[in-house]
Amino acid sequence: MIEEKKLALLIDSDNVSAKYAQFILQEASKYGELTYKRVYGDWEKGGNGWHFPAINNSIMPIQQTCYIAGKNSTDFSMIIDAMDILYSGKVDGFVLVTSDSDFTRLAIRLREGGMLVVGIGEVKTPLAFTSSCHHFSYLNQVCETVDDFDEKSLRKAVLDYVRDNDDKRLDLGKINSFITSRYGNIDYTTLGFNRLSNFIDSFSELVRKNTFVSLKKVPKPASVTTHIEPSLSAVVAEIEKFLKVNGAQSDNLIVLERHLNQVFGKIDFSRFGSKRFARVIDKLPEFVRVGTTVSLVENASASKVTTDAFESIVRKYAEDNMPGGGNLGQLNNILIEKFGKGYLKELGYDDFATALNSVSGVKAAKNFLYTSVGSERSEITETAQQPEEPMEIQVQDSEDSTEEKSEVQDAPEARVVPETPVVSEEKAPPEINAVKRDILSLAALHNNGIALPVLGKRLSEKYGKDYLKELGFRSMKSLVSKVAGVSVVENRLAIDEEFLRRTDEIEKFVYEFARGEGSRAIKALSGKLRKEFPGFDYTDYGYTKLSDFINAIDGVRASGYYVEPVD
Repeated sequence: MIEEKKLALLIDSDNVSAKYAQFILQEASKYGELTYKRVYGDWEKGGNGWHFPAINNSIMPIQQTCYIAGKNSTDFSMIIDAMDILYSGKVDGFVLVTSDSDFTRLAIRLREGGMLVVGIGEVKTPLAFTSSCHHFSYLNQVCETVDDFDEKSLRKAVLDYVRDNDDKRLDLGKINSFITSRYGNIDYTTLGFNRLSNFIDSFSELVRKNTFVSLKKVPKPASVTTHIEPSLSAVVAEIEKFLKVNGAQSDNLIVLERHLNQVFGKIDFSRFGSKRFARVIDKLPEFVRVGTTVSLVENASASKVTTDAFESIVRKYAEDNMPGGGNLGQLNNILIEKFGKGYLKELGYDDFATALNSVSGVKAAKNFLYTSVGSERSEITETAQQPEEPMEIQVQDSEDSTEEKSEVQDAPEARVVPETPVVSEEKAPPEINAVKRDILSLAALHNNGIALPVLGKRLSEKYGKDYLKELGFRSMKSLVSKVAGVSVVENRLAIDEEFLRRTDEIEKFVYEFARGEGSRAIKALSGKLRKEFPGFDYTDYGYTKLSDFINAIDGVRASGYYVEPVD
């Protein structure tokens, strides 16, 4: 009995199509037992469609990274392995599957080593290589091509493949490898599409996000589960129950919202005045929100607000956060915690911005609060903090004592008065991004929409009468049209609910990113935002830098190149 020869099958994926996989194995098996079966290619780039044929036919894929642009990386890897196998003495011959003449010298060397050399390739293979083999089989002659297919069978095959591999990470490269291994290289223009991605987009059952493909979610019939939206009183009762059991834990806003959705199902908070849960909490008198922490009003120690107390906290906050400036949202939360939610109305102001503008010695810019003068402000603070001389004052008569105390207390205020003219700096010149932020802020603060004349008056007070002309606009409507997320309805400024919802999701994403695992670099966040929210642009919110946008979000802060959580 003649013993069957043992052969090493080495396939160059760069030069032979994966559609011939079955015929290559059949042809190679005619000459002996295939002890080694290897296919060489760059699998990070898909391996030219050989991924599935290799898996399904027990062919070992050998990774060969292309270190520089050009060829030969796969060739050298095959040659090195062939020589190692030759010296092992475990085979009687080699089957070299390639159409590349660069393997001519390898074929000659293997023959000199007493090996049977079989070549398999396409008709285009140069004569120099074919004549160096004992036998050479032309794929175009030993098998029929599988280029012929109909669109219906192709669509069914693709859809079945996605269903079997829908892991939310299935990309176009894997789908292309599957199609190539089954049908060969397809010219999608014959089907009416420019490329594979356009072909995938034509499936009503599939959805593509960049390079990732998955099945579309089929909504459940409404008759299966009847979702009853809870009443506001039921939501309030559940929040009170949750807070009494768990207390006002730090950063409990997201936990609380998640708990409500678990109890009642997905809640449409817009029924209660806003799609954002945080704003719903702000409108409920039973609760106090400070940043991302929610507590019961009965547990909050709110003090009586006075103009002096308000201005004192604002000035101190501005001074404590020099030179970087303090976040306006954080300051508002501090004031709510100190005086309660209704402090602005008690002071006689309609909005936070107007209240801040009434405080001398401070300046709000780009959502941050600064002292309006630098070193002079520090001197005033030091003077105000110098200890009095109680022993000498106490021995005076009551009238003299009162006069001296009045002088001591009034002195710092007298030095603050010259700072008032700083307001003129805010009016010259207007900056388009700052104006955009003001428009968005005013639109968000007025639930029923702010009238255009009122908006124009507010902006004129801040930037001067000619701010529209200086910005290059002829009318208020033309300016508003350049601000994302807002529109003019019946001469009133309205903010788009979808814009608010998307903004809320973006803020939550940034908030969780700052507290998640892995890199917290601003650069990493930028990439994830653009991937998660296509079309995201922080300039839509009036910011020239992503770090400024981050600093405007409660609970996070941009520090250098990184995003940090803020308690």
